[in-house]
Amino acid sequence: MQIIVTGSAGKLGRAALPVLKAAGHRLTGLDLRAGTAGGVRTLACDCTDFGEVLGAFSGGDTMGGVPDAILHLAGIPMPGLATDQKTFATNTISTYNVFSAAARLGIKRVVWASSETILGLPFSTPPDFAPLTEEHPDRPEWSYGLSKKLGESMAAEFTRWNPALTIVSLRFSNVFEAADYAQRDAVERKPAIRKFNLWSYVDARDAAEACRLALEADLRGHQKMIIAAADSIVSHASAELMATHFPGVPVRGPLEGNASLLSSARAKQLIGYEPRHSWREAGDT
Repeated sequence: MQIIVTGSAGKLGRAALPVLKAAGHRLTGLDLRAGTAGGVRTLACDCTDFGEVLGAFSGGDTMGGVPDAILHLAGIPMPGLATDQKTFATNTISTYNVFSAAARLGIKRVVWASSETILGLPFSTPPDFAPLTEEHPDRPEWSYGLSKKLGESMAAEFTRWNPALTIVSLRFSNVFEAADYAQRDAVERKPAIRKFNLWSYVDARDAAEACRLALEADLRGHQKMIIAAADSIVSHASAELMATHFPGVPVRGPLEGNASLLSSARAKQLIGYEPRHSWREAGDT
């Protein structure tokens, strides 16, 4: 496929490009600055500008024609990097622009970065149950999570208006590159530090593979799925963490060892996602 990747210079974009390229897809990146990375040409495009998005989607392939699919990773990637208003405006408008431009141009597949934050982080109100699944009520508590909630609402409406359009909302847990694992030792010593997201994470390589699988899978309409690692970021037993920090919250089914408290079972069912990377590869104990 010819695929445009927005936010191609970001953490997840950098991980996704080589995975998609190795699978044989033709790629064009979009980011705030033009350039070339890993043999992929990147066009300068501000995704909060609808005209720029429409122009990039309709003219990004030098061979002519619109792309087959969009991987939308652009935006402010986490709370606390900008003011609440700026985070909300950037993420909401850029996502609308991507969906709208895709629909207008007849692009049939959009995969985009939603977030675990939609589920209730930082869980000042305890979760309804664990491990969390897509059945858990959406409970965004920050402007960042709210922007993701509205993105998923837009995805549902755009696919209703355009039955030929498929939009996949990947609810990524906290994405970890190699350097990010340095923070794990502090969390191991004091697990309460990561109570706010139920000790969950996903390796950037697994997140990139989820992007590829979602772009290639036979799906229809709007589909949302959690993308997390198979384990938690600490070696402590997940059942004990729940009993200590969220007493009284129902635990559904067996919870062996330090199994993740975010379930990726639906992603496995729909796109064949199986996380393969863990913090243990970094030599931690």
